[in-house]
Amino acid sequence: MLDRASGDALTGIKVSEETGAGGRNRIHSRLAGIGRAFVAMPLNSSRDMNPAETISITAADGHRFDAGLFRAASAAAPVLIFLSALGTPSRVYRGFAAAMAAQGIHVCTPDWRGLASSSVRASRRHDHGYRALVEIDAPALIEMLTERLPGSPVWIGGHSLGGQLSTLMAARQPDRVHGLLPIASGSVALSCYPPRLQRGIRMLGLVSRISGAMVGHFPGQRIGFGGREARGVMKDWVHVAHTGRYEPVGTAFNYERALAELAMPVLVLNFKGDTWAPEAAASYLLGKLPQCQREQWTWGDADTGGQHLDHFSWTKHPQLLAPRIAAWLQAH
Repeated sequence: MLDRASGDALTGIKVSEETGAGGRNRIHSRLAGIGRAFVAMPLNSSRDMNPAETISITAADGHRFDAGLFRAASAAAPVLIFLSALGTPSRVYRGFAAAMAAQGIHVCTPDWRGLASSSVRASRRHDHGYRALVEIDAPALIEMLTERLPGSPVWIGGHSLGGQLSTLMAARQPDRVHGLLPIASGSVALSCYPPRLQRGIRMLGLVSRISGAMVGHFPGQRIGFGGREARGVMKDWVHVAHTGRYEPVGTAFNYERALAELAMPVLVLNFKGDTWAPEAAASYLLGKLPQCQREQWTWGDADTGGQHLDHFSWTKHPQLLAPRIAAWLQAH
């Protein structure tokens, strides 16, 4: 998923297999434009939005990570697990979580494997992909939450890649998940994007392959796309881009079949000003869920009182989203 600034920076880049020093320098020089043009994810101040609790989770493979838990007034309220965008620390969503809690929804904001509180970092020695996030970390998180909030229906949502992975987590554990809430999210399948952005996605795939071989991880923080990402995460991301299918490396689980059989309420919210996650990408993702009770909102400025929202800026204005989203979750 690419925004206009990043897409413009990538337009016209020639994708090649130049792996010599000169080729690497040319690739890095052109990709640096993404970082300069990229609209940085706003980091909300934590001064007034600290979670009521920080819970620590240990996954089955020993991975340790923290999650913020924002409690609603009612102990029996639904709980929303909200997953971050690629390379984004969970603290970015504190404002949204606090706003949702004020509207009667518990919210849990976990850190990604490899980011922030996580006990591991992507490197040549440590690699992971979607399978670890969905099949190892998610069960431990859901188990911890159901112990702390017994009886609360569990929703899973997320921003961008987090929204995609929320569907995989529900497909993997359908009996433990009540519904889905992807925001500013959608498939990264190439067919969802115009040609110039398709070229950009291909270029990112090439860079992830080269950087993985050279330094053992994808240095997204240096080019403005994601953060320090594991080779496996980027390999799974590129596979979806080229095939449109969720087939994480190393899994024995058929996610495509499970998604097609999933039956639960799903609300997808996108923004007309968001070229990073366009309506076509959201529709493509929803198309994998034919048995679900699906609702798709695509908001423009008229839906937000004139406030322009895009892939990132919605996190700065959670008060515009929380009342309507919370009401929908509570009604379903």
